[in-house]
Parts: sequence; C-alpha cells; structure tokens
Amino acid sequence: MAALAVGWGVSGLPADRRPLLRQTAILVAIGIAPDLDLLIGRHSMETHSIGAAVIVATVAAWQRWPVASSRLMIWLAVALAWMSHPLLDALGSDTSVPIGVMAFWPLSDAHMQTGWEVFGPISRRYWRDDFLAINLSSVARELLVLGPVLLVAFWITNRRRNRAGGHRV
Repeated sequence: MAALAVGWGVSGLPADRRPLLRQTAILVAIGIAPDLDLLIGRHSMETHSIGAAVIVATVAAWQRWPVASSRLMIWLAVALAWMSHPLLDALGSDTSVPIGVMAFWPLSDAHMQTGWEVFGPISRRYWRDDFLAINLSSVARELLVLGPVLLVAFWITNRRRNRAGGHRV
C-alpha cells in the first residue's frame, strides 16, 4: 500500500483503466519485491536498501516501465516505491537476527531499526499455535495504518489529474 501511495503521488494516475491497472500491478510488485530475498536466505539485507532501490529504479527508467510519463518520473516513482518497503520494515518489530534492515547498502552493511514499533511482527514459524493470530494481527494493523494513507493518496492524485483535464477513474 505504501508503494502505491508514493508511486501514485510521484507519477500521478493514468486517465484510462487499463494503464492504471498496469501501473498499479507494477507498483505493488515493486513494493513486495524486496522480500524476494527470503528465497535466498538473505532477508532484510541488500534488497532492503537504498542501493537496491537505485539499481531497480535505473533499470525501470532505462526500460521505460509504464508507471510514469518520463524517465525521471519513472525513476523517482520506482525508487520511492521500493524504499517504502525497507522504511516500513524499519518501523516494525523485528524478531529475526540480524535485527533491522541493511538500509544504507552499499555504503554500509550495518542493520538499522527505528525502535518505533508502528507495525507488528510477522512470524515465519508456521508450526506455532499462534502463527495465524500473530500474522492476522499484523496485517490488520498495517491495513489500519496504511489503508487511509493509500485512500488519501488516491483521492489527491485523482483530484490533481481531474483538474489537469484527465478522466475520473
């Protein structure tokens, strides 16, 4: 949701439904992508960093991913959408070593966490009796915090587009 909010905020909303759905799908994928590191056992490391955001945003701008109208806006939308993930992870409760995210890679391999537990922990311990309760609670908390942010971002961006002469979605 945060990736969508910042992506829409930077790039605006396309006037037609099909480009909007494509843009939304790409921004959601970008917001989730840092967690692909779970597949290689390096969670919260390089993919959760400014360096990864710069790399992905550069590829996106070079390839002209359909999330914005210009290469600069594509780069900004993708970089900020990617960075929303490690930022929100740093605002969460981390119970897995190493604690925090490697936010400043490649400049530093230190892990950081804000200490503000805005979001609850996500459990990967599927064998525990409280696995579902912990994760559902965390998802509900994220929806309560980020849902209104996403709705406001959509509303403001849609109003901005309508004032510029676009069509309402």
